[in-house]
Amino acid sequence: MKKKKKKNRLLQNILIFIIPILLCIGGYYIYDNYIKQPGIPSVNKLIEEKKKNNYQDKDDNKIDISNYSNPLPAYRQKYGNGNIMGRLEIPNLNIDAVIVRSNDNSYYLNYNLYGQWDGLGVPFFDYRNMNLNNDRQINIYGHNTQKEQFYKDLPFTNLEAYMDKSIFDNYKDVYLSIDERQIHYEVVATKILKDGNNEHMKLVFSGDTDYLQHINKLLTGTLYRSEDAEFTANDHLLVLQVCHYDPMGSYLLVFCKEK
Repeated sequence: MKKKKKKNRLLQNILIFIIPILLCIGGYYIYDNYIKQPGIPSVNKLIEEKKKNNYQDKDDNKIDISNYSNPLPAYRQKYGNGNIMGRLEIPNLNIDAVIVRSNDNSYYLNYNLYGQWDGLGVPFFDYRNMNLNNDRQINIYGHNTQKEQFYKDLPFTNLEAYMDKSIFDNYKDVYLSIDERQIHYEVVATKILKDGNNEHMKLVFSGDTDYLQHINKLLTGTLYRSEDAEFTANDHLLVLQVCHYDPMGSYLLVFCKEK
């Protein structure tokens, strides 16, 4: 009996020693591959790459939305995922992403379209956007990275190209496909949000005045803004959010107005 107790105690001690090592190794792998960022120069490199490869006439890549064929049922079948609720396209920036929605704003930070754990995640709607056809403001969130090997897996990385004024001025067309229709938006402003500010997370409004005051607040302090970016109470807003690294911990927001 004593030998058995000693053996069990030895096994426990070994596990106590090994488990923290395994956790550290796993944590370092996730940090090194998905979290750690090498610095802002790669963002500038990305912008230059977008200008070199994608800078075209602003009307070249428009999509005809008059004859809409809903692509979402096919995506749901392909991935076996009923959470697929949209498709976002910005042709000039080579963004074509399936958008999901969960019952919170955390699940798809770490899961892919197949419902498998994946630290890269997928772009997703705010869980409060339950009526995509009528919501006054729709928010879509996506991961960013400064590791080039993950660029192709994280489509919202391309939003960093809007840091360049010439791209902002010319790449205006954004298309969101939902079950009911395909919505054509125009990029009207970009903004870097920092210091824990989450003003864009407000999605419930008490009335027209509250909604317009909210938009005016969002459009204050923008990096770039279209001169004719005026909103009425009948206008709908799309907000695209991606992590930004200058300063660290900030967000890049791209504001789009339904045309």
